[in-house]
Amino acid sequence: MSTKVFEKVEFEDIFEVSDPFIETVINYAIPHAVSQITSYWGRKGAEGIISDATFGFVWTNYPKTRRDMLELAMSVAHRSTRVKSLTKVFCDQFLSDLYNLIEDNDDLEDASLKIKLAPIADPSFDYLSQLCKYSLDPEKERLFDLWKAAGLNASSDDAFYEYLWGKVKREKGATDEKLNILKASSRNHALSDVILTKIAKSSPKRLKRSASSVVSQKIIGLRHSLAREKRQNNTTLANHLQKMVDATESKAMLFVDCTDAEVVSNLLECLSKDNLPWLMPSASNHSWLARRLQDRIEESND
Repeated sequence: MSTKVFEKVEFEDIFEVSDPFIETVINYAIPHAVSQITSYWGRKGAEGIISDATFGFVWTNYPKTRRDMLELAMSVAHRSTRVKSLTKVFCDQFLSDLYNLIEDNDDLEDASLKIKLAPIADPSFDYLSQLCKYSLDPEKERLFDLWKAAGLNASSDDAFYEYLWGKVKREKGATDEKLNILKASSRNHALSDVILTKIAKSSPKRLKRSASSVVSQKIIGLRHSLAREKRQNNTTLANHLQKMVDATESKAMLFVDCTDAEVVSNLLECLSKDNLPWLMPSASNHSWLARRLQDRIEESND
């Protein structure tokens, strides 16, 4: 295309920029910037509009963007976005201030917002107290279910999971519900000795297999992390991880008396050389597992 030709184009009326026009441009640009700031193609331009300095102006004057602005602040706080014009420090403070404005009431919308913000603004939030608060009032069942789901998603308190475990009724679907509680406690680093002991002593094989698998995979993952930190000479973190390995292995030991082949196989993968001999009686019920166990013991002695 010829730039020289373009320069020859003439218009009879020359438009003059006015305040109403500028306002129209701004009203179009800001919501568009909010919606595009996390996209790959739109981020660069939008970052020139949305920043720590302008966040409050946009929030106050463009209420229709607030849900998107909240999600944006949360993504920055979680470090799950490449947006550079907003800082984590600013977003953490904004979310904390917003969280503190939520009244302690039974409003579902307020509860939903509190649940959304708690993992960032109040990581040690007591989800168990919320369950106890609503457990005895049938009219508050929706709130109970809301906080139950929130706790399963974010609680790091093993007492929370023990409470839910105790409320599971002996009826169809009970095992699935217990599996959900077990897996959630593992995801949130709150595996309960109380729950694991109950599973090891008297639970269906399905639960025992899942529990031993969860514990085994956690130990294996911790050992990988431990090995990495040792290679990097991070002594303090390595010592912390070693304590976590030892504590989690003690949980695995709750299942050494179970003779189920899948449980024995899971334990074979994670127990240390000092604890492997405890597995011999259970492994002896399965010749192939007994051979694997013997091989592992011999390997650890080399």
